[in-house]
Amino acid sequence: MSGAALLEVAVGGIAIGCVYSLLALGYSMIIRASGIIHFAQGEVMMIGSMCGLSALWLAPALHPALVLLAGMAAGGVLAGAMELLVYRTLRRRRVPLMNIITATVGLSILLMNAARLGWGSEPLRYPDLFSGAVEIGQLRISPQLLWIAGTGFAIMIALQLFLSKTRPGLAMQAIAQDPDAAQLIGINLSRSMAGTFAVAGAMAGAAGVMLGSLFFSFFEMGFITGLKAFVAATLGGLGSIGGAMLGGILFGLIETFGAVFVSSAYKDAIGMLLLIAILLVLPQGLAGLRKRGR
Repeated sequence: MSGAALLEVAVGGIAIGCVYSLLALGYSMIIRASGIIHFAQGEVMMIGSMCGLSALWLAPALHPALVLLAGMAAGGVLAGAMELLVYRTLRRRRVPLMNIITATVGLSILLMNAARLGWGSEPLRYPDLFSGAVEIGQLRISPQLLWIAGTGFAIMIALQLFLSKTRPGLAMQAIAQDPDAAQLIGINLSRSMAGTFAVAGAMAGAAGVMLGSLFFSFFEMGFITGLKAFVAATLGGLGSIGGAMLGGILFGLIETFGAVFVSSAYKDAIGMLLLIAILLVLPQGLAGLRKRGR
């Protein structure tokens, strides 16, 4: 395989890795803040994808950035509502954490069936958001992949700035590190928790629009993608923001190159096998390397 072909494959792997990273960031943020493994995160992504497509149906000439914002808004509102109406109620009733995690599985099934009723059971294809190809010498890359990769990195950078430079972001980090101490200095726990879910949902919605525009939207699209994103979060180190970003990109590259050099039929198995191999050596994921180096 030529160098140009390898670079094309790498761009595709980075693009799909950005989708996994955005979802993995949501998993990590929610785990840090509440201890909940949010197994409905993939379905939040799916709803964001469906809503982005619906926005295009209503306004076919809508700019891709506005389509992305529609998906992010849908994902953020949905995830925030789930926290306010379901998870917060369960916590107030002192339901065990494992039961709350089980409730996330129930909500994922509920969302899949709701989407099936609302949008049907057939895969739905996005209209082409971009046309042509970017050519640099022998290199020929789809502008769709470049848009996904560039937007994905931009969202991740924006998230880092939000968490480190804004009062709501700093409050979310404080709650994640020590809820009791954060409340003592006047941080509203309930508001920050809902904000964390909303931000995680918005990133899932963005991932849904990206993935849907690359392939198609489908009521079951969130299951396997959400599982892969959870694997990516585990690979990076559950609860680690930087690890989630790196884990998603790495998993996307592993999966894409595995499909090219081994077989596309076994790309899922290749990624899982490499994950198991890495975790056998480094149980804390890639975040453990940083701790080990200190």
